Amino acid sequence: MLSRTLHTSTIGRAASIRRQRRRTATSPRLFCSTNGCASFLEIDPDRHEAVCPVCGYRRHIE
Repeated sequence: MLSRTLHTSTIGRAASIRRQRRRTATSPRLFCSTNGCASFLEIDPDRHEAVCPVCGYRRHIE
């Protein structure tokens, strides 16, 4: 496997960050941000909380 140059790594990282920004800007759903969990949070309006059904992460929402 060929190693990536500094320039290629920087370009790839910048593209990845742009993709992530687009995803969060266009998606009205809350995304679980814990390490390795790729699911959406389920909103509990009574408790003002968003909960991940996979890992149990809880996030307070206004």
